Parts: sequence; structure tokens; C-alpha cells
Amino acid sequence: MSALGQKQLTSILAVAAVALVAIVALLVWQNSRAGTAAEPTVPAPMLSATDPSGMPPGMPSQPPAAAFDPATAPVVPADMTPVEYVTAYYEACANKEYERAFTMLPAATQQNYGAAEAFEQTLEGYQISGYSVEEPIEIDGGVSVLGWQQAQGMSFGYEWNFVEGDDGSLLVHSRVMAGSK
Repeated sequence: MSALGQKQLTSILAVAAVALVAIVALLVWQNSRAGTAAEPTVPAPMLSATDPSGMPPGMPSQPPAAAFDPATAPVVPADMTPVEYVTAYYEACANKEYERAFTMLPAATQQNYGAAEAFEQTLEGYQISGYSVEEPIEIDGGVSVLGWQQAQGMSFGYEWNFVEGDDGSLLVHSRVMAGSK
């Protein structure tokens, strides 16, 4: 091999070694940051029901949610406010009353889970450790309540939307993922 060929080969090997070290350093740096992510911002409630599925992150892709049908929507008991309804849902989850909690979900969300058993498996996997419920917000034609579910060191917000039925009862219209903190 000529002197020029050896110099070129040495230069190429040096560049490759530097690139390899840079790639390894980048991977180590990214992995070290995974546990120290910055505090995420929490978006304001959407105050609309554009996605009635309300499926949590990490769920397999689901078919499009069914359109809202007042005839199949869960009804808020007459002696309950929307805040009490959302609180009762989280209490049912905390008490592992999954069948009860499942029936309180909007019809489209129930349809996406398919069955109370699938809902139960999902919640058991999340290892929910707590919840909180905020005051209601009046929206056009209904009420919105933001509930927070704590699991695995984070809080996940769900905006519950309620609308008035033809008979004056409150119906559970939708539950929409509203961010995390």
C-alpha cells in the first residue's frame, strides 16, 4: 500500500471512530435524560367534544368512535351533579368496582374498550394511585368537568362533557384526554 493510501485509510478510520464515539455519547445522553424530563405543560380543557373516545395513551389503535346517541348515553342520576358523577367514577375505579365504573363511561368509550374486562385489565396495568376533580365549567349546551387520574408518577387529565337530554336529564356525552402533568 502506498503512503498516500495509508494516510487516507488512517483518516477514514479516525473519522469513523469519532463518529462512533459521537453516536454512543448521544445515546447515553438521551437515555440519561429519559428519567429527568422537563415538567410538561398542561393544556387547558378543550371545552368541546371533538373526540368522544377518550382512550388513554398507549392503547392499541381503535376504530373511529361512534357518533353520540342520546338513547344509549349514560344518564347522570337526578340526585347527582356532574362533579359528583365524575368523583363517583374515580371512587369506583379506586375501589376496583370496574363493572360499575365501566357503565359510567360514555357509550363510545365503552364501545372502544369492548367489555368491562378489557377496561379492568387496562386500569390494573396503570396502577392508579389517586384522583382529583375540578369544579365544573359551563359550556355551550352543557357542562364540562376536568378529572385527574394519578398513575405511575403522573397525572392524566380527562375532560368529561355532559349535555342535557330532551327530558331535562344530564347525559354523559364524552370523555376526552386533556393532557398530563
